[in-house]
Amino acid sequence: MSIRFAAVALLSLVTACAGTRDTRVAPDAPDSVTGTGLQSQDIRTMATDMAAKIKASGVLAPARDGERASFFIYELRNDSSDTIDKEIILTKLRTNLFEAFGRQIKILDRSPQANDLVDAERRMKERGQVSGTNDRQVAGSDFVLKGTIKSRDRQAGKLKSAYYLVTFELTDLVTGELCWTGDYEMKTESEKSVINR
Repeated sequence: MSIRFAAVALLSLVTACAGTRDTRVAPDAPDSVTGTGLQSQDIRTMATDMAAKIKASGVLAPARDGERASFFIYELRNDSSDTIDKEIILTKLRTNLFEAFGRQIKILDRSPQANDLVDAERRMKERGQVSGTNDRQVAGSDFVLKGTIKSRDRQAGKLKSAYYLVTFELTDLVTGELCWTGDYEMKTESEKSVINR
């Protein structure tokens, strides 16, 4: 009896393993797991598009004396009805901006983790625990980049429609002037409820 049970269990295991499908796809390929949320290709397209538009606007061009403009990314507020990992969007955008501008601008890291590391390093230098000096000030910023994610959802029976508007704004931190703004729009329809995370 136990041999028969072991054979059935082994056959079940082999059958279950044979049904799995693992495939590597290009990051820009449409998601085969769809729904009404932002997809991977939306994140990549949005980051590429926003970086190109910011560069083309000339707002962050170096001054005539060669001084590089500086900015940091503050936040991407999610006002949509979807659960969205905002950090993946901001990280991809920051990488694309760095690649687009190179060393022509200063991209500052104002995350709490970076601030803690800078403070700790400066304290250790002051106490002589590590080599180096604090003869340079922490860099100030000329601009801040922030954004919002908004959505409008409609449901009729099994059909769900979602419109997403992701807006980024670059603000002058001296004058408060809105120097640049750009949108990314996306609309989807789905016949079943899918939660994207």
